[in-house]
Amino acid sequence: CTEHPARSGTLRPMTTRPGAPRGQAYYELDATRNEYLAFHYPDPRRDPLEALLGPRTPPLAERFPYAVAALVPPRPGGRALDVGAACGRVTFDLARNHRVALGIDLSGALVSAARDVAATGRARYAIQQEGEITEELDVPVDTPPNARFAVADALGLPFADRAFDTVVALNLVDRVPDPGRALDELGRVTAPRGTLVVGSPYTWLSEWTPRERWLGGFLRDGRAVRGPESVAARLGAAFRVVRDVRMPFYIPHHARSGQLGMAQVLVLEKSS
Repeated sequence: CTEHPARSGTLRPMTTRPGAPRGQAYYELDATRNEYLAFHYPDPRRDPLEALLGPRTPPLAERFPYAVAALVPPRPGGRALDVGAACGRVTFDLARNHRVALGIDLSGALVSAARDVAATGRARYAIQQEGEITEELDVPVDTPPNARFAVADALGLPFADRAFDTVVALNLVDRVPDPGRALDELGRVTAPRGTLVVGSPYTWLSEWTPRERWLGGFLRDGRAVRGPESVAARLGAAFRVVRDVRMPFYIPHHARSGQLGMAQVLVLEKSS
């Protein structure tokens, strides 16, 4: 589903590469596919962030997105939805403590990559070392059979009301043209007493979201308006924040460069 760049209902962090294309076209590139496979399924023999930070590096298990599923209550008989799943890491994590987990993304290329990992139990990608020098990797992945993937838009989720016990949306609200509508959709498909996880670095940019639709990152009557508080307010009284966690993330671009950031992750519980 690539013909409508404005409907960028994906949830991944922005790229910091100079000259990289904006919008949905970026997520259809082979280079982007490799980048997010490396982000979701790093080589277990080495940590690219540790190569940069040394002993100060936070453990992989404490970083975003690897630590997200641990924030979700196990629901062995429940249904989970991962909105903006990219290459499927969080979807597989959710599948281990749900009856079924569905990962959706607007990028056909990234959904195809997730399906390939599910079918083969391997993440195969190329890491750029320097310039035109690349390294091919073949990383084994534990792929529960109850994980599924589909192309869908976060601004118009093709699911019934209250369809999922757990809904996860990472790096979504600052990468869609209408964050409020996306949150309305996430709340709509979350079941009563279900869990909704919303995580983002809240990097507001007009290239992705019109300035008038930002949920944070500006002053109103002299007061700073910030994304996490606006997310909770938009979801309304039906949702209660039960955890508020900051998680570092690192997306490698090549052997000595990447995007280091901090996501703020809200875990919310829907009332009955």
